[in-house]
Amino acid sequence: MASEREIRRVGPEELVQQGLIARRYYLDDRTRVQIAEEFGLSRFKVARILEDAVASGMVEIAVHAPESIDIELSRALRDMFGLKMAFAVRAATEDQQVLWDAVGRITADLLSEIITDRDVLGIDCGRTLASMTAHLERIAACDVVQLTGMAGSVGSTSAELVRRITQLGGGRAWSMYAPLLVEDPTTCASLRSSRGIQETFRHHDSVTKAVVSVGAWEPGLSQVYDLLTPAESAQWADRGVVAESCALLLDGEGKRVEGLEDRRMALSENALRGIDQVIAIAAGQSKLRAVRAVVESGLVSSLIVDAGLAAGLVG
Repeated sequence: MASEREIRRVGPEELVQQGLIARRYYLDDRTRVQIAEEFGLSRFKVARILEDAVASGMVEIAVHAPESIDIELSRALRDMFGLKMAFAVRAATEDQQVLWDAVGRITADLLSEIITDRDVLGIDCGRTLASMTAHLERIAACDVVQLTGMAGSVGSTSAELVRRITQLGGGRAWSMYAPLLVEDPTTCASLRSSRGIQETFRHHDSVTKAVVSVGAWEPGLSQVYDLLTPAESAQWADRGVVAESCALLLDGEGKRVEGLEDRRMALSENALRGIDQVIAIAAGQSKLRAVRAVVESGLVSSLIVDAGLAAGLVG
């Protein structure tokens, strides 16, 4: 039931005063104390007049959500999984390239916002990360460290992404020109013993913020999966693997499935868990189960996905 204050009629003089005070406060950016002095009123009276202006409809306050991010879905995602940051990105269509582009753009904007020249940025590989790098227009002069060996097309390898970011920001690059997955433990050990790669691995412990991709354990959805033979991929699937990030294998509950440790050229699980801010990015409904596993694993602290994928995660 409306109160007497809400329904009472306001006379012309009071109406003009209410309008002037509302204009001073909302448009002229005057404080309540300044307005009180101008009109010879107490600041409590000014506060009440401003409340009346809103209640009567004279003043309408609107919050316009950004077109690129679903705010409520982002909050639901953050709260459900206890994340530091979460962003549900709106895209014009469900076309996969459009989704990669939308998620990549928001990730680039976030890095421009949060990275300082005191940070050490760790970079994984993948198509969404390649899109992120393409949209990156500015970044602080931070050092950038390659977290994983090279995989995928020439333009989306982690070494190439590190090169582009440091070229833009002016920081130092710590790269490793080696494949993400090698054929046998002997070759892996030999590569890891080289001076340049050892130096990059030492810098993994210095990383303060990182961006990593999410691989789903299916053909075309994980670079690790695609680097294995069909028999090997099937073997890991039989052991419950549904996802990987930085070539760390995970089951459907986010638990680590030990394997490939002596063949992967990538930072260790302990090094990844030691990074203060690890941002996982993914796009497309085909990554739903994998993203859930990666988030549940505790390997990452923040998440950027398209809105459709976010809805599936919280639904």
